[in-house]
Amino acid sequence: MRKILFLILAISVFSGCASLPLNYPRAFTTALPRPEGTSLWRRVQPQLDSHPGESGFYLLPSGIDAFVARMLLIDAAERTLDLQYYIFHGDITPKLVVERMLAAADRGVRIRLLVDDWNIKGKDLVLAMIDAHPNVEARIFNPVAGSRSSSLSRLFHYLLGAERIKNRMHNKAFIVDNTATIVGGRNLGDEYFQAHGDVNFEDMDLMAIGPIAKEVSAGFDEYWNHELAIPVRAFVTREPPAEDIEKARQILDEHREAMKATEYGRKLRESDLVKRLEAGRLPVAWAQGEVLYDRPERVNASGPPNPSHSMGPRLRELIVESQNEALLISPYFVPRESGVKMFEKMRDRGVKVKILTNSLASNDVPIVHGGYARYRKDLLKLGVDLFELKPVLGQKEEKDHRQLGGSSGAALHAKTFILDRKVLFVGTLNLDPRSVYSDTQNGIVVRSEALGRQAASLFEESASAHRAFRVTLTKSSTESNGSPSADTRLEWITEENGKEVRYFHEPETGLWRRIKVKILSLLAPEKMM
Repeated sequence: MRKILFLILAISVFSGCASLPLNYPRAFTTALPRPEGTSLWRRVQPQLDSHPGESGFYLLPSGIDAFVARMLLIDAAERTLDLQYYIFHGDITPKLVVERMLAAADRGVRIRLLVDDWNIKGKDLVLAMIDAHPNVEARIFNPVAGSRSSSLSRLFHYLLGAERIKNRMHNKAFIVDNTATIVGGRNLGDEYFQAHGDVNFEDMDLMAIGPIAKEVSAGFDEYWNHELAIPVRAFVTREPPAEDIEKARQILDEHREAMKATEYGRKLRESDLVKRLEAGRLPVAWAQGEVLYDRPERVNASGPPNPSHSMGPRLRELIVESQNEALLISPYFVPRESGVKMFEKMRDRGVKVKILTNSLASNDVPIVHGGYARYRKDLLKLGVDLFELKPVLGQKEEKDHRQLGGSSGAALHAKTFILDRKVLFVGTLNLDPRSVYSDTQNGIVVRSEALGRQAASLFEESASAHRAFRVTLTKSSTESNGSPSADTRLEWITEENGKEVRYFHEPETGLWRRIKVKILSLLAPEKMM
């Protein structure tokens, strides 16, 4: 009886009594209407004139280059800077971003910072201190009501509260002067920019300049002005003291100066992007682009996504239209029966399908791996090629990776699809039910053979024998009469120290981890993976 009363009380406190401050005053704002007057636009105007109707694109597979690109663009901002992220950590690289943001605000740049609420528990005051600058506004998307710093409160809301709490804003966008933008898989945190000491993400961003930035801004504006984008001040009861803000600014300045003398600071100054910019040889690909994003209304929806609110159907259409080859990179991959049927139809037409995902050993969300594992044999029988990233880089890659500023550990995080080596998608959508049905996503599709070839080359390198396990099927036994058995088992083939190595269970994992993932995958609803 006591347990029942406690459950009722918990539901009342965490789900019913708390409400969101939806009527909190906020201004309706939009992207810079005429970016043509900014220095950044004027700098690229001659190239835009030479490529009418097209935008310029540059891939950012390196975490170092991806961070440098953001810092350089912040320093180039004159009028506006818009940031939209699912995760905004407080470690080395985000502090550098905030320091540069505030410096831009000091010179008159209007800054809009929109972050999803799920990963900012206890950070309201920090965001309020950033928001205290007159040229900065921070908003929290789809916030949890009630206690803002309680993990227990969030758990109860997730399990018992409004359905929208399960649906998160997974979008990532970085837009300067409505002229240049960066979209892709990276959040703001050290593990995305090769600054983490243990494991860094293998990820992909796409930098774009020109009219495509206006389309990314249109998506940002929809989220920024949505009723669930609530100013952080609605959750902070007191004004951050001026002396606290001044002290925080001083700490950020000292952090920036201290980073200059570190190995990571040196790698930033010596990045490939910096060298190419200094030499005036940045290989920008000019092409047609298409911005895809889920409408923010999807967060409030329950049941199957409304096609008019979802980018999923358009992306599926592009994948199915492949004529010869589909190279798909998805760190969290749960195809479900519908996905298996899609790949079956593609294979029937002779389309090669190759998929790179995480191995169990490299997956930071192992329960999702359980959802993927149940479809491996079906996919392999169709002739789909499966590759799983190794958790530790090989000797050569470990050396190169450390030169870029990270650890030797690796986990896949890129969401990149290369279709017929001429159509490229870079964005936030994984090929799993959570991405398709719950969280909102965004990305850019580019029709460019140059970028398609470059991305295909990156795929082949990551899927090579020294970087990944190739998953295959092998006969598991022989019949009593000596003939081959119809039963098959999985086999993982890789290269270690220059020699081929084969595994017959999930490589580089212990028995308990394998058992635990199998049990959890049976209990967890597939739709939530």
